[in-house]
Amino acid sequence: MNKQEIVNRLLSLPAEIATAEEVVLQANATLVSAKELLQQKEDDLLLGNMIDGKNAEIRSAQMRLNTLNEREGLTDAEMELKNAVTRLGRSRDEFRALQAVTSLLKEDVA
Repeated sequence: MNKQEIVNRLLSLPAEIATAEEVVLQANATLVSAKELLQQKEDDLLLGNMIDGKNAEIRSAQMRLNTLNEREGLTDAEMELKNAVTRLGRSRDEFRALQAVTSLLKEDVA
């Protein structure tokens, strides 16, 4: 990467980081919604007497069986948030690395 490419990349990264931050916020909102949806489904099942096992293990199994879609949505939302945070971290790391390179290049000039 030559100096001009470093400059161009440094100039483009703040916008990319801002976009990545927005994606993280959206992924977090999706995760919160998925948790609320799962909780609502569990509440509906309990209040609707759909969970009627004789012991805690059976009731827990019934709950899992009846909330497969909601749990899958929650897992997907958790994974999307983790991926978004990772992408944001990589962009920030690249930005810091390029700033360090710029500092080194300044020292070479002096």
